[in-house]
Amino acid sequence: RLRNVQVVETMSTIIEHLVRGEVMQMRGESGSDTNDQRMVYYLKKNFYKTGSLMANSCRSAALLGDYPPELVAASYRFGKHVGTAFQLVDDVLDFEGSLDSLGKPSLADLRAGLSTAPVLFAAQEHTDLLPLMDRKFREEGDVERAVELVNSSTAMEQTKELARVHAEMAMSSVLDTFGNNSSPHCRALVNLANKVVARTK
Repeated sequence: RLRNVQVVETMSTIIEHLVRGEVMQMRGESGSDTNDQRMVYYLKKNFYKTGSLMANSCRSAALLGDYPPELVAASYRFGKHVGTAFQLVDDVLDFEGSLDSLGKPSLADLRAGLSTAPVLFAAQEHTDLLPLMDRKFREEGDVERAVELVNSSTAMEQTKELARVHAEMAMSSVLDTFGNNSSPHCRALVNLANKVVARTK
């Protein structure tokens, strides 16, 4: 038993956010939304589904360790940005990975009708993607056409760059808190953020 009200409330928030994220994913964004609005919706959904889990888990660990408030806040920021970077890389791997490397078929998100970061970035260059996104890639040839448009754009690199930005923000949350502390703990957290964006599975 935790016997820590703050931690129980924090972990409860994770469950609430997971449900909210699933509801957002099932509902989807509005077809009348601009691409910027779709991206905001996508990032908010990803925070609820992945970022909040990592952010609030890190916060809970710091609370259980009875660390000062500034360290609790830094732990939350680290988890939030690592979680965001993790999901962005996951979106890239859905296009670049394989069944062997991912443990699931590639293009699973597209086949489920989901417009992830690579698709949203590609739609900024290829508006042909918009009607496919609106009908959730349901018609024959939609998935193949979407892949073609994503691969002929800078979407994959833009997604990877956004993941790197979030990994750097995660690292900054550690380094800004501890300064140039070269303790094994700091190095481990920085290495973890690097590994999240370098992973291939």
